[in-house]
Amino acid sequence: MILSIGLAGLAAVCAFVMGYALNQGTTCAVTAARQVIDERRPTMLLGFGVAAATAGLVWFPLAWFTNGVVTLPPDHVVSGSLILGGTLLGVGAVMNRACLLGSISRIGDGRLSYLGLPIGLAAGFVLGDRLGLSAPDAQANMLGHPSEVALLVLVIFGVLLWIGWWAMRMLGDKGGDGRWTWRTAMVVLGVSGAVLFAVAPGWTLADAIRLALPGGVMSIMAAGALGLVMFAILSGGAIVSGLRRRSFILRPPRLVPFGRSVLGGAVMALGASLVPGGNDTLLLAALPGATTAGLVAYGVMSATVFALLLARRGIDRAWDRAVVSSRPESPPGS
Repeated sequence: MILSIGLAGLAAVCAFVMGYALNQGTTCAVTAARQVIDERRPTMLLGFGVAAATAGLVWFPLAWFTNGVVTLPPDHVVSGSLILGGTLLGVGAVMNRACLLGSISRIGDGRLSYLGLPIGLAAGFVLGDRLGLSAPDAQANMLGHPSEVALLVLVIFGVLLWIGWWAMRMLGDKGGDGRWTWRTAMVVLGVSGAVLFAVAPGWTLADAIRLALPGGVMSIMAAGALGLVMFAILSGGAIVSGLRRRSFILRPPRLVPFGRSVLGGAVMALGASLVPGGNDTLLLAALPGATTAGLVAYGVMSATVFALLLARRGIDRAWDRAVVSSRPESPPGS
């Protein structure tokens, strides 16, 4: 990926703003699932819809009116490998206790154990290349030019944005103390993320390494360096937000959480090899591009996260009941 100075500067600014918004919105698919399961509140899930709809309202005009400079993300054939990729993304996110976007948000709060994520991603993509994992065949996105169907999709994005914004407000989405409302954070995330993916496709650490694999070790190192720079800018934005919110508490890496982040990142990379892309690419590029593959992969990933968290909750409850029933009863009058 080679950018002009102007586009590189725009990409850097968007990455910083995106990182800031991620921390402001505490964006994470795993946390969103826990919020639904434990609190019966879908605020974060609605926020993801707001972010994707906002990004779509940015993507389509850019693709239509930039004379081919920006194109909508391609679609992919829905296949078993795509479903497997979405499943692995969900499994890796639960193992890491945060998705790719959620990891950035946590780094912004000073939880440095999540710095194991880039190592895991690099290892996972190298392993995926050795295993011959690849995404299904790409298909041209038929909505890249104005048409009745494309305009209808744009209207749907507008309606989804309005519904999500209204519903989040009704659920008591309030800011204060240096924190934006979730809906504001998701709108900013959608705009900055869409522009970033549009002007600098392959900017993420995951995408940079995956795209560079055929070029050999030197190509991987160069792409990895570029991806690390963008990862650092993104993390910098999240940290500035954490400082402003006063949620930043420096917590040095610990062995078990760091290892968990490395392992989770590797599993997510295997999934991203098949989708292709992580949940950041799905949420801010594939879904806003109205791709069928993006919708299926994101749905499978989310369902996997929910299923694993519910299964773990059931196991924990069964264990607690077993422990209680195994305790000897106290004798009468004791």
